[in-house]
Amino acid sequence: MNSVHIYVVVEGQTEQTFVRDVLAPQMAHSKIYLHPALIGKPGHKGGDIRFGKVTNDIGNFLRQRNDTYITTMFDYFRIDSEWPGKVDVLRQLKTGTTLTASQKAEILEAATRKAVVGTFPGCDSENRFIPYIEMHEFEALLFSDADILAEKTEIDVALIRKLLEKYDNPEEINDDPANAPGKRLESLKDGYRKVVMGKTVSEAIGIAGIRRQCPHFNDWLTKLEDLKAYITK
Repeated sequence: MNSVHIYVVVEGQTEQTFVRDVLAPQMAHSKIYLHPALIGKPGHKGGDIRFGKVTNDIGNFLRQRNDTYITTMFDYFRIDSEWPGKVDVLRQLKTGTTLTASQKAEILEAATRKAVVGTFPGCDSENRFIPYIEMHEFEALLFSDADILAEKTEIDVALIRKLLEKYDNPEEINDDPANAPGKRLESLKDGYRKVVMGKTVSEAIGIAGIRRQCPHFNDWLTKLEDLKAYITK
């Protein structure tokens, strides 16, 4: 069976830990090997994600080897206003168009892919680059199972269920950055630790459980799995 190696360019330690300790071991069962890589210089912490800085890292991986793939894992709330597709999303929202989380992500990812392909011709980036924007933030994935989230964080499960009643799925949790999933958890749990709890909760829920509740996350992993069929052609 052919194997696939994918570099996952991530924005911070939470995503790096999740990919390394939770997602990668699961995907490895299918011989899809994920290698998380923090953007920027060593010691970088998550925050404002600028496309110009990100493209440097993506380009480095595209040029290193021609038999690997590159994907991303960035929060929607962290990408800057000049990110490809961001203006289009905001324009549609301002004119009253209703966009689901998946629709926003599709606009951003299509524009991101187009920009990267145009920036790095000759690297087969149209086939090797699979952008992924987290909707609307990594912590949304942790709401995939209210009981487990409550147990691991010691938050009243009734409060979590009440929040989830407002949304079709966890990826839709989005009023504004001040009320993003991570901010919600911080308000419900004094001393919430992002990196540690991100791993603990997601590990307990399991990748299959997250995929069932988070359609855009599931679509991303499906694209990565489909690479197996592509390389065997």
